[in-house]
Amino acid sequence: MSIKLGSIVEITLDSSSAGVSPLKALIHDVAGSRLILSQTSPPIPPTYANRNVHISYISKEGGSARRFGFSAMVTGFADDYRLSSGICVPTLIVEMKREPKLISLRKDFRVRPFLDSGISLVISDREHVILDISLSGVRFVQNFPLPSIKPADRLECRLNIDGQSFPVEAKVIRVSQISSLRHVAAAFLEVCEELQPVLSRKILLLERENLSRRL
Repeated sequence: MSIKLGSIVEITLDSSSAGVSPLKALIHDVAGSRLILSQTSPPIPPTYANRNVHISYISKEGGSARRFGFSAMVTGFADDYRLSSGICVPTLIVEMKREPKLISLRKDFRVRPFLDSGISLVISDREHVILDISLSGVRFVQNFPLPSIKPADRLECRLNIDGQSFPVEAKVIRVSQISSLRHVAAAFLEVCEELQPVLSRKILLLERENLSRRL
């Protein structure tokens, strides 16, 4: 599956730890196996030259969305790549090491739901705002005045997805105070057989919608 100009890709650094979100970039140019990408935010530093990355993207064909991926090497950086508009922008240059292949949805691939996206998280009969969600866990905003959630706590949750409701137990991994809000990261201890395909399909649909909104 060839990569198209203007596609949004996700870059995973070899040094990324589990749970770190991939970096997003836009494809400016394709010349054989050489790709010129927009610099990411936060930027990949020049010290990453000649190191390997993994790049993935979603291709939409016939109404379905499929994810492809390939390994690549960072070969250079440029601060003055000129777009067709005449604007110069910083870029990242990578060399594909192999052709893109169809890949399955990673358990740690996270997506940020948008408003009225058809997915919600309920804990203690209260709905919580989902910051992002994957097949392996969820990050959400704790509602007040509920008792403070602490790392290692176990939560009895319900995921509501397009009218279906699924029980799921989660373990709190991290709690962060962001201004006046508490952001909670929790790992699913077990995803039931009925939930996994529904959640997987929903994550792909949300990713496709998020990509279309950015284009």
